[in-house]
Amino acid sequence: MARKATFSSRSFNSSLINSYGLEMFFCFLVCIFFFFSSIQKNNFFISVKYNVISFSEPGLKIISFPFEFINNSLYYLSNLTELEKLNKKLNLENNILKEKLRLSDSYEIENFRLKKLLDVDNKDYAKKITSRILINPYRSNDLTFFIDVGKLDGLKINDVVFNEYGMIGRVTELGKYSSKVLSILDEDSVIPVISKKTKKSFFIKGGEKKIFLKHIEKPFGLEHGELVLTTSAAGYFQKGISVGKIVKTLNEVYVKPFAKVSDSIYVNVLIFDFKNILE
Repeated sequence: MARKATFSSRSFNSSLINSYGLEMFFCFLVCIFFFFSSIQKNNFFISVKYNVISFSEPGLKIISFPFEFINNSLYYLSNLTELEKLNKKLNLENNILKEKLRLSDSYEIENFRLKKLLDVDNKDYAKKITSRILINPYRSNDLTFFIDVGKLDGLKINDVVFNEYGMIGRVTELGKYSSKVLSILDEDSVIPVISKKTKKSFFIKGGEKKIFLKHIEKPFGLEHGELVLTTSAAGYFQKGISVGKIVKTLNEVYVKPFAKVSDSIYVNVLIFDFKNILE
C-alpha cells in the first residue's frame, strides 16, 4: 500500500543537505550567542575564556615543542655555519698579522744590528763597509764563510770582520764581488791581542770551540772574565777590537769569543791603511 508523503516528512528527511543546514544554523546561533556575550563582558564568559586558555595551554605547549625544537635547531645550524666562516676569516687575518709581526721583528733586529755595527769610531786611515753573510749550502761549520763584498769594494787580505759583539774573523781570500772569511775559531787563525786589565800581550789561536792562548808567560796571572782586545803588533790588525773574555778553570786558561757567525746577518769589514798612519 503506498504511503503519501507529507510536508513535515519531506522537510525533516535525514539527508546530507538537511544535516549540513542544521549544523550551520546551530553554529550561527552559537556565534551570535558568544558575540553578544563578549559585548556585555559577562563575568561568567570571561571566566570560561580564561579557563579554556589555561586548560589548553599544556596541550598547546606540547604541540608547539617539536616545531620550536626544529626552529631552534635550524637557527643553531645557521649560526654555526656563520661562526665557522667567521672563524676561518679570523684565522686567516691572524696568520697575516703574525707574518707581519714576524717581519716587523726581523726588521727591528736587523736595524738594531746595523746601528750597532755603525757604532765604531771612524778615522782617516780606516774605513768600514757593511756587508751581508752569504748562504753557503756546502758549508759544514762556521769556521769559514763568505761575504758579499770584495776587491771592487776596496777589501784586502787580513781585513778585520766583526759584528756588534766583536771580532768574527779576517779576510783570507778575495774575489771581485765576494770574499772568504776565516773565523777566529779556525785552527789556522792566529791573532795578536792584549788583556785589558792585566795588560798582558800574547797571541790567540783558534780551537774550533774555544780559543787557546799562545806565547804568554804565566797565563793564570790573567783575571777571569777580563776583556781581550786586538793589537796592531802583527802589522795588519787595528787595535782595540773586542775578541772575547778570559775564562779560567782549574786546569786551563782560554778565551771565550763574544761574536758568533750564527748570530750575524750583517757584518762590518774594517779596511785599515797603515801607510796613512805612518804618514
